[in-house]
Amino acid sequence: AAGENSLTSIGAPRRARVHVRMSEQTTGLPDEEGQWPPPVVGQVRLRLLTDETCADLRGPTACELQTPDEVAASIAKLGPDPLVDDLAEGEELFTARVRRAPTPIGLLLMDQSVVSGIGNVYRAELLFRVRLNPHTPGRDVPEETVRALWRDWTRLLAIGVETGQMMTMDDLDPDAYRRAMAHRDDRHWVYHRAGLPCRVCGTAIVVEEAASRKLYWCPRCQA
Repeated sequence: AAGENSLTSIGAPRRARVHVRMSEQTTGLPDEEGQWPPPVVGQVRLRLLTDETCADLRGPTACELQTPDEVAASIAKLGPDPLVDDLAEGEELFTARVRRAPTPIGLLLMDQSVVSGIGNVYRAELLFRVRLNPHTPGRDVPEETVRALWRDWTRLLAIGVETGQMMTMDDLDPDAYRRAMAHRDDRHWVYHRAGLPCRVCGTAIVVEEAASRKLYWCPRCQA
């Protein structure tokens, strides 16, 4: 994987590149009376089939067969990824790309050429955690804030890998931590909380469209 791209070898020299905003269904062997392979249901973009397993891919942002050179070119276009890139070099590259851009920071964080893999949940939570208005142009965000975003992203991503959950709240007591691990509504500051009071100031969380995704933020804490 690289950023939000999943790379699958399906026989040399081709690779399947899939942008992972998708849903995937995996089906095992049917009963003796069942049909194999199973019929295609819906808009399947890719089917991986063996004698025992069938995996259908639906709804990816991108799905294409590429040569190794094409895969390398696709990866080269991606921004830094804390999971695979040097963290110090990634921080410098991310900071430079954000600080020269007139684009709002809420859009830059979803631009895979600026930074890889943040996604919608982490975008909202990262911006809240540094109390940054999502409409602020990247070039107007103080350098120390841009660097804080990168460092917080590397930390939250590591927590996500370790726990298997997008945990974005800190310093929870044991009971609150258990609730957060069990329920998404208890593990985020603003994400998916439109109309609910901000956990810090009590102002209603707002939601709007940004980069074709829902962006949640607090108009007071992030003013």
